[in-house]
Amino acid sequence: MPNHFGVKVLEGKRGLKLTREKYAVVSNKNSLVRFDREIYADKYGKIYTDEWCENQLKEALENYDLNMEYFSLLNHDEFCEEIEGFLNLNKKYTKVFDLNLYEGKSGYYMMVLDEYSQVYIGTTNDIKRRVRQHWSNSKPFDRLLFPMGNVDSSILSIDSFRALDTTRIYVYETNKTFSNEDKFINQFPAKFLCNRMAGGKITGGFIQAIAMMKERNLKG
Repeated sequence: MPNHFGVKVLEGKRGLKLTREKYAVVSNKNSLVRFDREIYADKYGKIYTDEWCENQLKEALENYDLNMEYFSLLNHDEFCEEIEGFLNLNKKYTKVFDLNLYEGKSGYYMMVLDEYSQVYIGTTNDIKRRVRQHWSNSKPFDRLLFPMGNVDSSILSIDSFRALDTTRIYVYETNKTFSNEDKFINQFPAKFLCNRMAGGKITGGFIQAIAMMKERNLKG
């Protein structure tokens, strides 16, 4: 069992690094609200049709390939310079070597995925638990594209990457969570940021989530 940032990580069904083969696991279960579309196999909108699942798989993998091509064109030296600039501007962020030291600690965290020149910035009341959730969670099949059908500009979710994709972690311990999340997110060039949404609490449900959505031009 590998040890990563001082904690043991399980390979599970998705592995320890993101791969195309394990990225999109087909499921016909609805994890979203019921849309007014003919995509359901039941009258309650809990089960998707086989046709929808087939099309979702095709579109999700197309979006995956577009994201991978996008990452390949990014300049990693520039990416590292942006991280240094961010850390110089926000000196309360410190580098993590052992996640166990942040069990039950609240604040902001930045996960760095050097292979893809991407960072993810979040906030939580338990930094260790939240980072490990990102490593072990996976986006439901119907949420791989955000929003549904958004092939050309949907950002890969941080929950689609796996534990060993995270190469560096920085944290800023504070009890004042959420208040600065959007500010930190906006200090990074969008091309290097895999946050799908703006920072801050979601209190308005799905409609607010769509309003906070971030996209990138993958066919530019």
